Amino acid sequence: MVVPDSNNTAVKETVAFVDDLKFAINQRIKLTANFDKICICGMGGSAIGGDLLLDLMAQESAVPMTVVRSIDIPNWMNKDTFVIVCSHSGNTKETLSMYDQAVERGCNIIAITAGGMLKEKCDENGHQVIPLREGIQPRNSLGLVIGYLANVMETLGVAKIRKEVKKLIPALNKLRNEIGFKNPNSYAKRIAKKIYGTIPVIYSTSGITASANRWKSQINENAKMMAFNGSLPEINHNEIIGWAEGLEKKFNCCPVFLYEEDATDAMKSMANAAIETLKSFNISPIVVTIRGKTVLERSLRAVMFGDYISLYLAFMNDVDPIGVESITSFKEKVASILSKRSRKDKKAKKSPPKRI
Repeated sequence: MVVPDSNNTAVKETVAFVDDLKFAINQRIKLTANFDKICICGMGGSAIGGDLLLDLMAQESAVPMTVVRSIDIPNWMNKDTFVIVCSHSGNTKETLSMYDQAVERGCNIIAITAGGMLKEKCDENGHQVIPLREGIQPRNSLGLVIGYLANVMETLGVAKIRKEVKKLIPALNKLRNEIGFKNPNSYAKRIAKKIYGTIPVIYSTSGITASANRWKSQINENAKMMAFNGSLPEINHNEIIGWAEGLEKKFNCCPVFLYEEDATDAMKSMANAAIETLKSFNISPIVVTIRGKTVLERSLRAVMFGDYISLYLAFMNDVDPIGVESITSFKEKVASILSKRSRKDKKAKKSPPKRI
């Protein structure tokens, strides 16, 4: 295992999560808009903040909210939709396509980006831009994105969350020291050692599903490993069959449960039932207890655990956590495909329909 270096770019960006969250939540954002639904548009690491926000807002917001990861926006999006377009680089082609369509529909739009074509388009169309820091991996700007999104929700009057985030900063700083790379007894390191050499399947209770997804994507990108995620109670209705048939032996899969210590009794019963069922098949799941009195606290703590675990796994695998050459290559192919589609669409608009 390569020893984590505090000067490693991935380490520095991961450690900055709490500082970024604190910075973003303390910014004052001015917004006014009329809307009856909210849509967050983005891809990959730039969209995960929206997923986490959905978990946080599930019990707080009376306004319907969704995250769209696509090339095209849903048909129901209209002038009464408040759209937050999130792209760290500002050049993600799928996100730019969604932005253009949201403009055509007359949606209320703001963008969260470090620049690129998205900022240029927003400047041209008079849409507000909330700036991200340049020069970091999109997935490592999550602290800023969560802070800004929470800020926007309170500014719009959707949910009072800014004060709650601020109150958690000291506890998150303490957690950072407990699981960080300077602590030889880091709990994150111990969990990473158990996952190492397997294909982890991360399960969470339904309150923090986005956190499990974040674990999966961080292990994919940082550790260059396959990983999957699911949620409870859904696992009890389908995936349990796969485990019963020896999935972990055939493919070296490892079930990992993000166990919310303060979840409802009903949800904990569901988690306990799944864990005990797996044990009855002679499977030993890894259970990671996630503390926290609120969904917000549990989500943020779970995210931090996953981020650090993914870096420990990267160093165990002796790979560079920052490099994502395959994603860069794929984005270039997508850009070419969407460019051709755009030219076809423009040509179709110019050509009158043929009469039959």
